[in-house]
Amino acid sequence: MESLSTAQIGSSMRASSGDILINSDSEQFQPGETKVVAKLKGPGVIKHIWLVPNASNNIRWPRAFVLRIYWDGADVPSVEVPFGDFFGSGNGMKSNINSLPVKVTSYGRALNCYWHMPFSESAKVTITYECEETTASCFVMIDWNKREEVIPNMMYFHARYHQDKNPKVGEPYTLLKAKGRGHYVGTVLSSHNAMGHWFGEGDDFVYIDGEELPSIYGTGTEDYFNEAWNMRVHSGLYTGCTIFEPRAPDARISAYRWHLEDPIIFNKSLLFELEKTGFVVDTLGNALGFAGSRPDHWSSVSFWYQDDIADPWCEFPEYKERIDEEIVIFFPKIIESIKHSRNINIKLNPYNRATYTKSWVQIENNRVGSWFEIPFAIEKSGKYSISLFQLLRQDNGIWKVYIDDKEIDVAGESHISGGYRVGLVNNMSPEQINKTLDFYNIYQKNEREDYIYGQRQERKIGLFNFNPGRHSIKFVCVGSNPLSAHPETGNLRYNFTADVVSIRLFPFENIDGWIEDVIEYTRKK
Repeated sequence: MESLSTAQIGSSMRASSGDILINSDSEQFQPGETKVVAKLKGPGVIKHIWLVPNASNNIRWPRAFVLRIYWDGADVPSVEVPFGDFFGSGNGMKSNINSLPVKVTSYGRALNCYWHMPFSESAKVTITYECEETTASCFVMIDWNKREEVIPNMMYFHARYHQDKNPKVGEPYTLLKAKGRGHYVGTVLSSHNAMGHWFGEGDDFVYIDGEELPSIYGTGTEDYFNEAWNMRVHSGLYTGCTIFEPRAPDARISAYRWHLEDPIIFNKSLLFELEKTGFVVDTLGNALGFAGSRPDHWSSVSFWYQDDIADPWCEFPEYKERIDEEIVIFFPKIIESIKHSRNINIKLNPYNRATYTKSWVQIENNRVGSWFEIPFAIEKSGKYSISLFQLLRQDNGIWKVYIDDKEIDVAGESHISGGYRVGLVNNMSPEQINKTLDFYNIYQKNEREDYIYGQRQERKIGLFNFNPGRHSIKFVCVGSNPLSAHPETGNLRYNFTADVVSIRLFPFENIDGWIEDVIEYTRKK
């Protein structure tokens, strides 16, 4: 802050989607459309980017919106990233983050970037909405500083997305391959786990300027993110873990580390790799080894500065390659097809800030034993992960989940957390397995929006094998959180509010074959 007491250089400028004549002044996107949201004439430096996207019919919009930035008339973008991953949340998910260069608030809705991005002649910023099925919008503000002269010793800001959905036994994951002179300043890493237990025993290797042995060598994945003995959801100035689902197949994880105080300097080249090793676990949850090669799908954004404009070191995958196949059921759209017990009233409410569709469904209920059932269709045989996007409120109850009229531990594998190790659910007795979801909002804190709209939360239900045809998910009220008592009458409340059911195709096959290959690879090694 000391620099604020001296005279500042340049002129403060802004490029935005603002329109003085209308309040709904966001950029509107048709499916697949690209828009140039800023053309800046240099010299200058971008100081702040604020984005508020809206794609109410696409729960994976964090992977559908793509930010690209081109410096000084270049044909290739130096920044090419999905919104979510650039702002700390992978796998098409959302989260809050409160760090120095990146800040996301309002349950993942307001995206802010404070990386300094200098340029000498020009900067072009584009946004693409790559989904082919829905329209979208995005509010934009880009604050920048116009200079009279080029910044001395200027380095171009780079950020590039990479993913590996075709891992090979024993091969590390590449975070960056850079050629030239520069310094590495940050990582966002996300994992989509193929098997249960701990995924992150892998060490980090940094090869500087073509060296054969890495001059920077780490001790483990969570160690690189400055954690210890596991990772926990938190957000700090330099490091954080924004998403960490329970240790089970299909667990999704995102973490970040900014090298602001310890940039990695290179003069000719930089190769940054992470081992993809951890506990190797069979389909029953038995750990066969604690440091074996894992088939998890990893994705990342690497952040670095360079004295010239770098050619892309990896291809940018299409939107359909960045997400899993998924059936998305929006509650407000299927009200007419919901079967339910007589005493239930299904209410469509017109507006809620926290939901995807803005409209939301409330199951009004006053007793234990009430039920309702949502039908869905499967076209492709396979294993599917079911998640429910709950809307947690103070007047809600506790509901038990059934799949095709079977308890979830009979129908498949429960991933509802609560009082046990989710990764070992296949080795547990039925009475030990949690099969219920509490819809009471325990996250009120001081967040006043909660009192009006409720807190939105994605909850994993489990993994289930489905054949093509008609299926159903059923909810039965089994009780109420004692904290739900009405403030005047003291009566417990039993309602249910939710937004979306996600039925996502589990993309991993032949885990037993992978384990056999790992055993053979380890024996040879």
